[in-house]
Amino acid sequence: MATLLTADLIRAGRALLGWTQLELARRSGVTQKALSDFELGKKPLTAKVSDKLRVVLEENRVQFIAVNAESSEIVGAGVRWRPEHHGLDIKIL
Repeated sequence: MATLLTADLIRAGRALLGWTQLELARRSGVTQKALSDFELGKKPLTAKVSDKLRVVLEENRVQFIAVNAESSEIVGAGVRWRPEHHGLDIKIL
């Protein structure tokens, strides 16, 4: 089952990296027009395009935080930097 990104998550991932739509589009092989249409809510994102965007963002240390594990859509979620080194994560004592 594919995990579908939301427009908010894609925008947040781009913001974390400081990327424009054009930069993410170029790196993912998705057109800037398609990315813009999705982020503006004009067209739905397909699972294939969502996967392309997710892979590129995750390869650049963006980590998606899911709240709703019952669905294929990440709902009420966010993004953060993925730690480069395991063991340096924040620990709750």
